[in-house]
Amino acid sequence: MTTSAQLHIPRLLIGGTRSGEGKTTVALGVMAALRARGLAVQGFKVGPDYLDTGYQLLATGRVGRNLDLWMMGEAAVRESVLRHGGAADVTVIEGVMGLFDGHRDGVTPTSSADVAKRLDAPVILVMDAAHLAASAGAVALGFRTFDPDVRVVGTILNRWNPHRSRVAVEAALARAGVPVLGYLPAAAEIALPSRHLGLVVADEFRDEAAAALANLAALIAAHVDIDRLLEIAYDTAAITVLPSPVTGRYGGGAGGGGRSQASGEGRKPRIAVARDDAFAFYYPENLELLEAVAEVVYFSPLADNALPEVDGLYLGGGYPELHAARLAENAGLRADLAARIAGGLPTYAECGGLMFLCATLTDVEGRTWPMVGAVPRAVVMHPRLQRMGYREGVLTRDSLLGPAGTPLRGHEFHYSSCAPEDAADAAYTLDGRPEGYARGTLFASYQHLHFTGCPEVVERLVRAAEVYRNR
Repeated sequence: MTTSAQLHIPRLLIGGTRSGEGKTTVALGVMAALRARGLAVQGFKVGPDYLDTGYQLLATGRVGRNLDLWMMGEAAVRESVLRHGGAADVTVIEGVMGLFDGHRDGVTPTSSADVAKRLDAPVILVMDAAHLAASAGAVALGFRTFDPDVRVVGTILNRWNPHRSRVAVEAALARAGVPVLGYLPAAAEIALPSRHLGLVVADEFRDEAAAALANLAALIAAHVDIDRLLEIAYDTAAITVLPSPVTGRYGGGAGGGGRSQASGEGRKPRIAVARDDAFAFYYPENLELLEAVAEVVYFSPLADNALPEVDGLYLGGGYPELHAARLAENAGLRADLAARIAGGLPTYAECGGLMFLCATLTDVEGRTWPMVGAVPRAVVMHPRLQRMGYREGVLTRDSLLGPAGTPLRGHEFHYSSCAPEDAADAAYTLDGRPEGYARGTLFASYQHLHFTGCPEVVERLVRAAEVYRNR
C-alpha cells in the first residue's frame, strides 16, 4: 500500500532576479552563518549544477544535493527534501539563474520558482543594488506579483554601498511588500576561487574556499537579519510526500539495500567507479543507488596502474583535459581499460568519461594526448562552450541503458567536441542529431543522467555486470 508522509521541514529558497546577482554567495553565506550558530543545515541547489553543491558541503558539513524537476521528477525532488532536509534543523535551497528562468522550453517546469511552488518554500530575493535605489521596489513588486503561488517574502540587497542612504530603497521595497532583510557590501575576501572554464571543484581549493566561506559567514551574520530568516523558514507548512518508486526498488538511499535485484542471491556484483581530481562529477544519489545494489569499488585513473577486479565500470564527468598528460602517462591503466572493455566489461561513461575513453584528446593549446581508445573518436577542446542545456535523448539502438526508442532525460555542458559523430553507432538521438557511442556493453555519451529519474539504468547496469561475472 502506498502511503504519504508529512514532515515539517523549516525551509527557504534564495533566488535572484537574474544570473550574477550574487545568490550563490548569499546562499552559501546564509548556510555557513546558520551552521556557525550550531544548527544542522541542509543545502540544496536547483538544477543540474555539480559545483555549488560541493561548496555547500564545505559550508554546512553535509552533502549538498540537487533539486532538478526535469531530470528527477517532482516525486524524487520532494522525497529528497523529506529525507535529507528532514534530518536537519533548517533547509536552504539555492536557486538557479533568474527566479522564473528555466533551461528548457519555458513551459516544462525547471525554474527556481517551480521548485519553490512545489515545496511551498518562501523566497528570499537577492538583488544587485549597486546601481538601484527606489527602482528596486518596482523590480521586487514585479517578482512578488508575477506568480501568486510563488511567495517572495523578503530581499537581500547585494553589493550595497554602506555610505548610501537607505531611505529611498527601504520606502520603495516596503511599498512593494518585500521588506529588506539585509544589505551585503561588496568584499574581496569572500570571493570564491575560480579558474578553468570559470568553474572550480571545491575540493581542489579546500583551504582557500573554507577561508572565504568563514569570511562570508561573518559578513552575513553582521549584515543580514538571520533571526528573521529563521522565523521565515520555520513559519512553513508541512510537506506531503508520496514515497518514490526508487526507494522501494532499491531499499533506501545512502548505501542501503540488500541483495542484488538482478540475481536475488549470492554476492553483489562489483562496480568500479572512477573518482579523483580528473573525475569528480557525480550526483550523490547516483552513487547511493548504485551502492544499494552493488559493491562499489572506487579507483583513480590518475594513480592506479590497473582496474580492480570488477564486473562493471562507471566513468563520470570531470576535467580529464586538465589532467591529460597524467592520464596519457598511465599507459598501463589505459591498456587495461581498453582490454577489459573490449572483453565485454559493462561500461557506462558520461561527459568526461566519454572523453577519456576516446582515442585522443586535444587540449586548448593544441597538444594531442592518447586516451583509452575504446571509443574510436577524437576529442577536441574549444575555447567556447559547445553544448549546454537539458536534453531528452532517445536511445538509437538496444544498448546497455535500454531498448531502442527509450527516452532518457539529462543535460549537457561541455567545451569539447567528439568526432566523427556517426549515426551507425550513436548512443542517443539528441535534438535530432546523433550523439555518443554505444556498441556491445559500452555506452558513452556527453549526456549527464540523474539516476533518481531513470532508476532502470542502475538496474540494467547491475544485471549486465552479473551476466559478465557469470559468463
